[in-house]
Amino acid sequence: MKTELINTAIEQLQEIEGINVKRKTNKLVDGELTIDFNGVKINYVVFARKELRQYQLDEIFNIQRENNKGLLVIAENIFPKIKDKLNENNIAYIEIYGNTRLIGNGTYVFIEKNKKRPNRRIKTYRTFTKTGLIVVFHFLMDKELVNKTHREIAKTAGVALGNIPQVIDGLKAMGYLLPLNKTDYVWDKRDELLDRWVNEYGTTLRPKLYQGNYVLKENWTTLQLKTDVAVWGGEPAADILTNHLRPEKFMLYTKERQIEFMKKYRLIPKAEGELEVLDMFWNNTTDDKTAPPILVYADLLLEGGKRNYETARLIFDEYIKQNL
Repeated sequence: MKTELINTAIEQLQEIEGINVKRKTNKLVDGELTIDFNGVKINYVVFARKELRQYQLDEIFNIQRENNKGLLVIAENIFPKIKDKLNENNIAYIEIYGNTRLIGNGTYVFIEKNKKRPNRRIKTYRTFTKTGLIVVFHFLMDKELVNKTHREIAKTAGVALGNIPQVIDGLKAMGYLLPLNKTDYVWDKRDELLDRWVNEYGTTLRPKLYQGNYVLKENWTTLQLKTDVAVWGGEPAADILTNHLRPEKFMLYTKERQIEFMKKYRLIPKAEGELEVLDMFWNNTTDDKTAPPILVYADLLLEGGKRNYETARLIFDEYIKQNL
């Protein structure tokens, strides 16, 4: 697959007037390319993946630090949040079904292709609206939920019944749900769906959950959370799940009213406070003090940073991967 991706990227580049590409192997990475653009040569090491995941950014940044050449990321498509991180770190990329950004030796090239993925009709329906994202979140946690009645799905997700067929229709249209018979479905590309959900959650749902930032007056580990109405998210939840991350920023999901949680946890409102409070949009029926691992994973990726990417990968491998 990597070889096919790189070959396709080379073909895509060489369609452009003034560009010539030479390739050689490198056992430590996915290969090396020398791109000659009107006489200006740019040398790259290559990182190629069919589907690029946010937790792989840490691996990408490590490759960038360890090489004295430029780094070129090749993928079928790259989500906007990941693309922003690549741009911020001056990393070149090629999207097989999208745009190309080359940088190096004082040269900057941006090529807007706007190609469409073949045989893929995208129609979002209500899949990635605020309500749709809540439903998809529950589907990602429980793959069998989709084969329950619409009434049961709506009750589990806490949304109006009329939303369920629209969300399911959208998932079918995007190729994530395949009909097994008249009533049942099987999943496809759930890992891709998770990536899409993380990005859409960060831009569409999470901003609507935000209640404010606060100053913690005591150690976070001493707060007594009533887990049906309040759980940790982000870095403190990651610390509980992995014992790998010592939190510097804090996140609390709660169903409590502002006056209640401020008094209970002795919080002081402050725009730059280290604790971010968000609405809890699911029902926690366990004694777990953390949000579901999928949400903690999303929180870490959206916050960014080397520590968070490393820990997100641990959470993905231990808690999420086997359920996709």
